[in-house]
Amino acid sequence: MERINFFAVKKVRKVFIACCFFVLHGVINDCDSAEIRRLSVPRWIQNGTEDSVVLDCDYAYNENDFRLVVKWFFQDNTEPVYQWIPELNNRHVSGVLKGRLDTDFAVKTADMYSRYRAIKILRPTTELSGKYTCLVTSLAGQDYREQVMTVFVPPKEFELSYTEMSDSSVNVSCEAIRLFPLPVLRLYLGSSIGSPLQEVIDAKQTSKQRPSMSYDAYVHRTFSSAELSKSGESVVFECTLELPGTNYAKAKRIAYYPGIQGMRIDVAHSLTSESIGKHSVWILTFCSFIITSLFKWHLQSSSSTYKES
Repeated sequence: MERINFFAVKKVRKVFIACCFFVLHGVINDCDSAEIRRLSVPRWIQNGTEDSVVLDCDYAYNENDFRLVVKWFFQDNTEPVYQWIPELNNRHVSGVLKGRLDTDFAVKTADMYSRYRAIKILRPTTELSGKYTCLVTSLAGQDYREQVMTVFVPPKEFELSYTEMSDSSVNVSCEAIRLFPLPVLRLYLGSSIGSPLQEVIDAKQTSKQRPSMSYDAYVHRTFSSAELSKSGESVVFECTLELPGTNYAKAKRIAYYPGIQGMRIDVAHSLTSESIGKHSVWILTFCSFIITSLFKWHLQSSSSTYKES
């Protein structure tokens, strides 16, 4: 019985040593394999404003990283759009980047195993928007990182308007034409006395994509006269536009006066207080013009009356 226990303990010891060796071997490989230190990919670029853009994949490696290979992937495609094998000094470009890279571009470094790690895209356009993944592999292990880059197009037109219907309802419509990517449009309603506007959560949204990949987007809602007369004050409509993945945001606001279509304000403004100053200057200029005209008319009338007397 004791002999059986001795062999059982010996067997358990061997299994334990094997497990420890396996875990230790994995840890060593993870520590000694190539590791990406920094992935540099612009988060957004305006279409047509840049001649080129550089995507860089900075990594560290050591003597254990035999057969090092650098690969760039676009979106979730399994085939790389760029591949570089330093030991063979071999580079290959395919997919959406074919004919779009500066093949003479190289990182300024004396390290020959990092020289062509980055890619320089010429004239980035909207079809190059998407997720970019850098994968560094070797016999010792691998590492990867990913980042989304958006090449956006501001709207060609951005308008907010309303139409009074025959049943006394008001149709409010906001449209953004020829922009990319698909925008987020929101409609707001409030009073003109400066109280916070409330989002119209049941506004209807539609969109369509043009052959050029740009979008036309719309948001609209029909309001009954009862909805607009609840507060007893003049009503203000606002439409905001945001391009996902970028810092681009715009807004437009109009004031609604029942039966006075020609007097509505339809002025684009940003989401900052800067626009308030611009509107104030416009109003003051207009008022100054009216006052000056009335003053001149008064002088002319007084002069004529004096001469007649």
